[in-house]
Amino acid sequence: MTESQPKRLQPGEDGVHVTFCRLCEAHCGLAAKVEGGRITDVQPDKENPHSLGHVCLKGIAFHNVTYDPDRILTPLKRVGGPGEFAPVGWDEALDDIAVRLGQVIETHGPDAVASYKGNPIAFGIDVSFSLKAFLKTLGITKYYGAGSQDTNARLTACYLAFGSAVTYDIPDLPHTDMLLMFGANPLVSNGSMVWSPRVRHDLDAIAERGRVVVVDPRRTETARRYQHVAVRANGDIWLLLALLRVLIDEELYDADYVAAHTDGFADLAAAVARNDLTDCAERAGVDVDTIRDLARSFAATPRAVAYGRLGVCRGPHATLENFLLIALNLLGGKLGRQGGAIFSRTILGGSQKVLTGGYGDTRSRVGDFPSVAQFLASAMLPADILEPGPGQVRAMILTGGNMVMSAPGGQALVDALGQLDLIVALDLYQTESNRYADYILPVPTFFERDDYPMAGLGSMIRPFVQVTDAVIPPVGEARSEWEIFNAILTRMGKPTHGRPMDDLDKAFRLGPAGDDMGARDGWSFDKLRDVPHGVMVDLPDPYAPWPRIADGRAKLWHAMIADEFARLTPAPTDTLRLITHRDIRSLNSWLHNVPRLVRSQHPELLMHPDDAARLGVSNGEAVDLSTGAATVIVCIAVTDDMRPGTVSYPHGWGHHGGWQHANAQGGSNINWLLPVGPEAVEAISGTTIMDGLEVSIRKIADAA
Repeated sequence: MTESQPKRLQPGEDGVHVTFCRLCEAHCGLAAKVEGGRITDVQPDKENPHSLGHVCLKGIAFHNVTYDPDRILTPLKRVGGPGEFAPVGWDEALDDIAVRLGQVIETHGPDAVASYKGNPIAFGIDVSFSLKAFLKTLGITKYYGAGSQDTNARLTACYLAFGSAVTYDIPDLPHTDMLLMFGANPLVSNGSMVWSPRVRHDLDAIAERGRVVVVDPRRTETARRYQHVAVRANGDIWLLLALLRVLIDEELYDADYVAAHTDGFADLAAAVARNDLTDCAERAGVDVDTIRDLARSFAATPRAVAYGRLGVCRGPHATLENFLLIALNLLGGKLGRQGGAIFSRTILGGSQKVLTGGYGDTRSRVGDFPSVAQFLASAMLPADILEPGPGQVRAMILTGGNMVMSAPGGQALVDALGQLDLIVALDLYQTESNRYADYILPVPTFFERDDYPMAGLGSMIRPFVQVTDAVIPPVGEARSEWEIFNAILTRMGKPTHGRPMDDLDKAFRLGPAGDDMGARDGWSFDKLRDVPHGVMVDLPDPYAPWPRIADGRAKLWHAMIADEFARLTPAPTDTLRLITHRDIRSLNSWLHNVPRLVRSQHPELLMHPDDAARLGVSNGEAVDLSTGAATVIVCIAVTDDMRPGTVSYPHGWGHHGGWQHANAQGGSNINWLLPVGPEAVEAISGTTIMDGLEVSIRKIADAA
């Protein structure tokens, strides 16, 4: 043990415990101080060789969640209406759950049970492994979650281009000289689908040696720091078509690369050619000269890459947008080249094999929408519960998911939850969703878990590994998901499963950084526990993507993409459209009970001064914000950060669960405005159309 490596402490032992954050892909290193068996302070781990002392406020404030007075620390059983619970013993709860779940499956089949997974426990390995194993044992295939609210369109595009919904390209940030970002705000997200804990430092370095361009209707925190292209809401698709048109018309694309590594160029070029450059520029709201400059600069910069995230994943043409982003990188000859787009380095044994599929393995009972990376379209969940017929959902397992706040559905979803025969929730709080549960079972926060940064493996730029022991034992009566699911399976007479950490250790040891079960020099989880800050490791070359694609060739065309082009029509440019945003101190709906994080946040509708003047509204005024589905009351904040014609409101507000401080924060649940059913989703991916919705605003006095 070197001087820099601290003594390995037992969970709850006084001293400074080295661990890492599990709130997002960044997995920043943390140092948690324990005194008297309780965490008293959390600081960034300055000796973590990956995050190098970086962490956001959420990570160092998270022990406030661990000791939150509103946190659930004992099993709860509903004894009355929604939100009316009483403590219950573990054995009584598990016995009843096993009997009732077994009755639903025996009477109606496993398709009568669905699950929903959300963020609070999604970035640790326990629920990811144990939930899937639990569902598989019982034959349950209905897997709902946040995927159809954030990533399904991106992964569908990867399936069409690469043959796999879980093989996605990421920007080679350490080496690129031009980063063209669509709908991404990494200074707040810390790098969504990119494992780069010091992402601001990466972007600053790129800007110093080249260009960072942010395409977004809002001048986001990232756009303020770099070059901003203020596109219309839903205009990204036209900007991408315009960029491709310039590359093809001016013969700036890498023809040799395209011929060697792709199929379908002629079809794509023909589809692009049917869109006039000037028309595309008008629909995008970006002048032609800016478009030509971006396209020419992208083509002329050998180490350039295009990257997109949430802002291009939730509109009416989200899959086509993401497919065109991939095409932009392919035409530029950027995939598999230093500074361009890469596939994450593999680190687990068996993960070097070519992955295929992940699209349409199951389909929604209502609407026949495909699953993507196992996730079904959440917009169809209310109908799956309410519409009679074979496979009608009658029971749900909720693991950290608060879909009433995060998913579409509004009143229909609330009505549906009230109709279920059984809801079992594994969670930290009584939320707006699990207040309808029959049982809420307490689970640990990340400080109470052994863990490994599994969520980052698909997006590694700099290969890094770390294993952490729990900082403290579980507080109260909290139990791990693995223990809970095995206890239910045992009571149902079903086989149980091994500890996720043990199973993952075996896969890791058989991978390129592992010790091959002791047969070579390498790492195991036991060895990694002796270097708790984590280690950088050497892994296979990320610049050889073609063996990772089924036939070694990326696709620039697909029959489903042809269909998407056929339904592509210009949207009116004189309407007001709504997008969403969030604060760096916020994470969906579930960190609003921490005073330190919410005291400076104000859920407001951001609006350009020109729109405010046209509508006759003023800064700080409360107004009705409406879609065809519903109306909510919001407070106006006038700002030059918004492009005229676009307004933006943060999601995850308007609380009414069992968290008192969050309930007092006000704001409205913006997702209440979303419709449900087939018209609410993009058909090709099942993604909820959450951004670019046409909205209207009325002064409350006029509405009265």
